[in-house]
Formats: sequence, C-alpha cells, structure tokens
Amino acid sequence: MKINISRNSNTKPTNFSWQAGFGNCHAYLLHRTDIIEHIKLAHDELGIKSIRCHGVLDDDMLTYQRMGDCRMFRTVPGKNKIKEINFRQVGHIYDNLLSVGVKPFVELSFMPSALASGKKLGLRYNPNITMPKSPKQWSEYITGFICFLIDRYGRDEVESWYFEVWNEPDLSCFFAGSRKDYFKLYEATAKAVKSVDRNLRVGGPSTSACKWIPEFLAFCKENDVPCDFVSTHHYPGDAFGNFINLSNVKKMFSASRNAVKNNKKLSEAMTEMFFLPDDWKRWEKGIFKKMDKKAKEQAGDLPLIITEWNSMAVFGSPVHDEKYSAAFAVKTCLDLDGSAEGYMFWCCSDLFEEQFMLPRPFVGSFGVVSSDGIPKPNFWGFKMLSQLYPNRLELADTGNVDCGAFTDGKNVQLVITPQDGDYCKDEQIRLDITFDFEAADVTVQKIDDDNCNPKRIWKEMGSPNNLTKSQVAEIKEKSSLREEKIPFAVSNGKTDVKLSLRTNDVVLITVRSK
Repeated sequence: MKINISRNSNTKPTNFSWQAGFGNCHAYLLHRTDIIEHIKLAHDELGIKSIRCHGVLDDDMLTYQRMGDCRMFRTVPGKNKIKEINFRQVGHIYDNLLSVGVKPFVELSFMPSALASGKKLGLRYNPNITMPKSPKQWSEYITGFICFLIDRYGRDEVESWYFEVWNEPDLSCFFAGSRKDYFKLYEATAKAVKSVDRNLRVGGPSTSACKWIPEFLAFCKENDVPCDFVSTHHYPGDAFGNFINLSNVKKMFSASRNAVKNNKKLSEAMTEMFFLPDDWKRWEKGIFKKMDKKAKEQAGDLPLIITEWNSMAVFGSPVHDEKYSAAFAVKTCLDLDGSAEGYMFWCCSDLFEEQFMLPRPFVGSFGVVSSDGIPKPNFWGFKMLSQLYPNRLELADTGNVDCGAFTDGKNVQLVITPQDGDYCKDEQIRLDITFDFEAADVTVQKIDDDNCNPKRIWKEMGSPNNLTKSQVAEIKEKSSLREEKIPFAVSNGKTDVKLSLRTNDVVLITVRSK
C-alpha cells in the first residue's frame, strides 16, 4: 500500500480533547496512595487534566452519618435523628487529586442512605441508587456540599470544575428510577448547585449509549432548569445494556459450570463468561464518530463531553491489556473532529471494583495502568498521541489503514494503525510511504506483539499471581515505549520509508527535516 504525505497540505489544529480527563472507579479508592501515583503518571506523561469518579456521596465517604448506622447503637431511642453531615472525606480525595495536578470532574452520586427513599444497592461497593425521599433535604445537602467546596478551595478554583448529575441513570444497576425520576433529580440538584454560585457548570444526563439527550434538553428548557453542558457515554456494543441474548446467556452458564468443574480462577471465569469476540467483530468500525456527530447535533450550542468511553465495556476482556485496546483508542482519537469538548477515557487505574477487585497483574480491567503501576498498551497509545505536533495535515483516504499526519511546520509525524474489531485477525500490512521533503532522520515508536506488551513479559515469567518489586521494574523497563531510528531513502527532494506491521499494531513515525 502506498501513502503520500505532503508537508504543505492544508492543516487544522490537532485535537487533544481526550486529555480533558480520565475516569477512575469510585471515590473511596482515591484515598489509596498507589492509585494517586497512577493518576500522577497519567497527568505527567499523558497530560490528563481531570479525574471523574463515581460515588463521591456514597456511605463509605461518611458525608451523612446517623447514630443508628452503627450496629451497637441500633437500640438507642431516636437513633436516626442524631446525625452529622461532614464532607471532610471528600475533601481528602480532592486534595489528593489537586496535589498531583489534576482537577476533580465532580460526578454527584450516589444517594446517602440517610436521604434515600429506598434500599436498592448497585455494584460491589454497595451504592444506594434510589431517589431522595425528600427533594428539599437533598437540595439542602447538595447546597452544603457546594459551600464546603468553595470554602475549602476558593470560588475561582471550584468554578473551573464541572458538576455532572449522577451516572448512567438509564441503567438499572446505577439508578432505580425512571427517566422522569432522573429529570426531577437533575432539576433539584442543578438548582441547588446554582443557588450557591450561578457560575458553576452543571450538566447531564450522563447516560450510556448517548441516550435521552433530546428529552433531557427539552425538559430543561420547558422547566427553566439550568444546564451548562451535555454529558454522555458510549462503548462499542454498550455491554450489558445491549448484548444479552439467549445464545450469550447459554454461554455464560456453560462457562460458569466449566469454571467450577476445572477449578478456574475468578478472573478466568469472568473472561470466559463475558468476553465474546464473535459479537464484537461485528461492530461497525468508527461507530463513535457517528455517535459523536449525532450527540453534538442533539446538544446544539451546549458543550458536549463524553465522560466515558473504551474499546469494550466488559470487565475481564483480555483486550484491555493488549494492543487491541491501544489501536482502538488511537483510531478513535484520530477520528475526533471537535464535536466533543472533552473525551474522557474509562479509566486510569486497574484498581477497580464495580464487579470484583482482582489484583492479579493482568485481568482485563479497564485501566491504562495496571494494579502494579505498569503502563499498559493503551497508556502508550495515549503517550503517542500526547507527542503529536500541533497541526494536522490533510491526508488522502488510506482505506482500512487508519492514519493521521501532523506537522510543526518543519517536521512531520505519521500515526498508523490497521485497527480492526476482529480480535482474532492477524494480517500483515506492508506500506510504502513517501514524504515530499528530504529527511535528516526518521524514527519509529511501536505498540505490537513485541513492543509495549507487558502482558507478554508477565506470561514469560510464568504468570505469577503476585509480582515482586524487581519483577515490576523489569516489566516496566522491557515494555516501555521506545524511539528507534529506521532506514529511509532520499532522492529528488523526497523521502521514502518502507514499513511492515500487523492488524491492531500502532506506529508513530517521526520524520525530521534537513
């Protein structure tokens, strides 16, 4: 395949909206020093500006405590009327984030039990996902929270944050109410936020699969409810929201029986039950670009922020630890056209417990950094993207090979990935690339089976359940992103480069001009 790059082509600014932030499981985990180290790495190396997490108002954050919440006091008369509201624990995790250079992207979730209308819980860490029993008490609670933040961090700082109401209220595992209920919850919450400071930015609906946007905005307009930005999520297939069918259910039960019979580890059983590569290879390539365009049309003049995305929404998918995810992330970011103001990958750290906290080195968790602090292939994909020159060159169609060319006015970079949704596909692609200027130096950085592949090195060690510090250091050293010189030919004022790569590899070529 032949690719021609002209340094004098039309340009547009390189899109770095993915640097707006990453997600990171739930708030309580941000007390951990290792997770803060992972976030610092993402900030320092990738340029990540904010962190969004679930459950900042969960019971484990101790914002609303009653005497009756402690078993030993459950016989005390009036136990639930003896209470205290204090947001100090939230302040601690936000202090941690700010100390490493990132801002909180505040997701206002979930419901403190003391304010909840019901007892329905979601996920492993038991957030209460019901509506407030009293909208007035909820509004007063949110008002107190916002006042706490302004008192602690200053009005100017907090006005630079975003406040998003809830997480994926369209899914029953996150919200035990209807769409109408969510709109009422949003109204009470947004008005409470604005009652403290009208300059604070509040938005929603934070749905999966870009749902509810027109209805949400119509509700806000008709009821004079403030909304400063539109937030939503998308994953290919959107996992548990769409892919459950009779065939898949049969596979899950068969896999669970097999796990019992063969004494499989929990992480292995999760992969066998929920990783369905035959389903995923049918996804339309580049579907996010279409979804972003539609969501932006629906958002109108309001900023659109995609506050979650990833190559798959299923925990335990091996792709999260492999080059597949890096190729998907890079291709997705190459498709960005300015529709979204922020494009926040889910998530930063593999220390994650929506279903299970599985601390083995590589279990298919969502993070760009492993539980041991080892950068994974998708981390290195974002590292490549962070290095890109400020202007993107116009490029002719390159077919099934996704490319982006970038320049600083003198030198040129080319990002290449033969990204494909078929997990099992492994084809070789040969490229002849011509640059219309004479090079003094050409280098390449690679993510493939041999480069930036910590999982392979771990397997070569015998797949130990627990890595020693020296093993972690060895894997980091052997799997780091490297820039190497490659051969090139110069003639007639042009530079020719030959390259061979395989399906779902990622390559960054840098051509430095004479």
